[in-house]
Amino acid sequence: MLKNNRRGAASTAIMIAVIISFLLCLLVEGFMPVARRSRTAKIQEDNTVDISISWWGNDPRHEYTLDGLDLFMEKNPDIHVSHTFGVWNGYEKRMNIMMLSSRQSDVMQVNYGWLDTYSPDGSGFYDLSTLSDVIDFSNFTDADLETGRRNGVLNALPIAYNTPVILLNKTIYDRYGLDLPQSWDDYFKAAEVMSKDGIYPISMVKKQAWMLLLAWYEQKTGVSVFSEDNKVQIDEEGVKEMLVFYKSLIDAKVMPPLDDSGSQFNSGESAGTMCWISDSQRYTGSYGDEIMIGDIPMMDGAKSTGWYMKPATMWAISDHCMHPKEAGKLLNFLLNDPDFALLAGTEKGIPVSKAAKEALEQAGKTDTIAAKADAKMFADISKLKQVVPGVEKSAYIDGFKDASDLYIYDRADLDECAQQVMDILNGN
Repeated sequence: MLKNNRRGAASTAIMIAVIISFLLCLLVEGFMPVARRSRTAKIQEDNTVDISISWWGNDPRHEYTLDGLDLFMEKNPDIHVSHTFGVWNGYEKRMNIMMLSSRQSDVMQVNYGWLDTYSPDGSGFYDLSTLSDVIDFSNFTDADLETGRRNGVLNALPIAYNTPVILLNKTIYDRYGLDLPQSWDDYFKAAEVMSKDGIYPISMVKKQAWMLLLAWYEQKTGVSVFSEDNKVQIDEEGVKEMLVFYKSLIDAKVMPPLDDSGSQFNSGESAGTMCWISDSQRYTGSYGDEIMIGDIPMMDGAKSTGWYMKPATMWAISDHCMHPKEAGKLLNFLLNDPDFALLAGTEKGIPVSKAAKEALEQAGKTDTIAAKADAKMFADISKLKQVVPGVEKSAYIDGFKDASDLYIYDRADLDECAQQVMDILNGN
């Protein structure tokens, strides 16, 4: 009896802790998932079904999604949609708390890696295959559908595909009489010329830098840092190689020390940047300069590019959804409706849905940097591997950034920093 009481007390304590964490997160992050009416503020009829949606993004994405929700409700007056949205920073943490406390929205924008985090056996999200009467799956290939399956269960559908893309300011490279770089050595040679004016050949945020270093290591060794089943395959000596190479990029002024602003390219302080295809359009409006898509930097004798692709983001439905048919109608609208496709454009990349893509092509809305990057991705698809969770795990990226800062600024030696990274990769 005492054992059962203790178990019950422990369960209660855990639940209280989750609730407190949830409330604290909402207060700190300012992300209270309250039901909000659309901007048209229509009065609901008694027979209206209420569903909810959540997403993250920048202001343009918020604007077209809000406009799209209004349009959806005009087309479906029996469905009312409340919404919650925010920027990316802190969103993953909030998502984790909402999933643990079963407070997630009915329709959710999710990261590809979250399927493995929240639904490794396929039970963490609603099985979309049961909604074929409201979701038009004919707009997706079998390969598209497979990206959203876990344990045979269709958990999510891709919005667009993504890979890191290198954008180069040809105007700056031309100013220095330089060809656009194609190899790692080309970036070092460009730095020798540009650094006297305080210009870097390339800059990027920490996640992209992590993926760039993974590519360099894989090209050099032929070994993936993470296996297809997400096992860590790099050792301490390999981590040292990555740290030393990263420091050489900083010391030679190929790139500035990492931050999360990504502002150097837009300000003209760097002649290149690396970003996701889905973020590419925000980097192309500065000064009227000519922006070109660069090649993957390669080294002689490389066995692979070390470059990855994935679904950019996906739409899923909560496994706790009380109105899955109505939620399925909204998900289908967001993916397949031509009118919504015209609102969204290519801001998140070229849509996977055949109907959405055709709508953009017919409207002449595919002459964008994102469309060009998407075409290059599919031209290079044989050289790309599917992202595994370790490649994007925040703890690994943050841990490498912290350790590399100690090494670059002589706060710790190479052995100490490499061991620190290995401890994080091994979950210590």
